[in-house]
Amino acid sequence: MAFREASLETSAGPTEVWRIWSDVNSWPEWNPDMKESRLNGALAVGTTGMIDTRSGGKHDVVVTHFEAAKSFELESTAMPGTKMAIRATVTPIGSGTRISQGFEARGLLSPVVGRLMGGTILKTFDSVLEGLKKKAEVGY
Repeated sequence: MAFREASLETSAGPTEVWRIWSDVNSWPEWNPDMKESRLNGALAVGTTGMIDTRSGGKHDVVVTHFEAAKSFELESTAMPGTKMAIRATVTPIGSGTRISQGFEARGLLSPVVGRLMGGTILKTFDSVLEGLKKKAEVGY
């Protein structure tokens, strides 16, 4: 299954957006779906942590992709035989930034899980991206 994503544009610069988004421990301050989030170390491939969302519950996560100031990915076990990857991407555009959040189901049951959960997951991304945009533009 390929990544499915939502995105929007902000007038905030990519450095400010990245500073906020890459601070996983502060996500509950601006992400309306997040009850708790933490990484057990720096944002880097292999770092583990936990997220607790209103829409999907509590999951252990591991950072599986990281490009400084550009993108990162957290992967969690959605259910036996399936992992869920959430990717955050920051792209400079004109005088602002495009922020994108995508997900991909992986593993044996990914075709089924992706179809069943895809719409629900994508719906949460709009409010997450709006929260990030608002936070990034506050001091802008």
